Amino acid sequence: MVSKHKKQRRTKPLKKKTLNWKKLTRRSLILLSFAAVLAIPLYFFSHQSKIEHDLASIGNGRIASVVQIYDSNCQLCSQLKRNVLAVHADFKDKVQFKIANIGTTKGRRFANRYNVPHVTLLFFDKKGNRTNTIQGVSSSENIGQALMALSRLR
Repeated sequence: MVSKHKKQRRTKPLKKKTLNWKKLTRRSLILLSFAAVLAIPLYFFSHQSKIEHDLASIGNGRIASVVQIYDSNCQLCSQLKRNVLAVHADFKDKVQFKIANIGTTKGRRFANRYNVPHVTLLFFDKKGNRTNTIQGVSSSENIGQALMALSRLR
């Protein structure tokens, strides 16, 4: 005969898990640091973006303006933007730099008002009068010369 004995397993008594506050605090701080690293650049990018796209400040009487008519899908527009950024630091106190993105209603209206296509820079004096237009990709040297002439206007 075969005996039907069940082997009894010894079970260890369940231990209560205790909260390891040190580990929890450390993990929380790491997570918060990671979130901050992501959030800070996003905040500054959105803030800078609002400043760049605020076209209402053109002709405010305080500072001259340069507006790039920009299409986010256009490689030539991106090249023109890089060329403007190359001279931006030299003129940032004398000229405000703006972007009219034709992918938005405001940007399209702005470009239509001045009857210009994308890949264009429009230069405005302090009173909001258009003084110069550069169409197409221009070198940073040419843009710098145009900015120098704009910054000399009273």
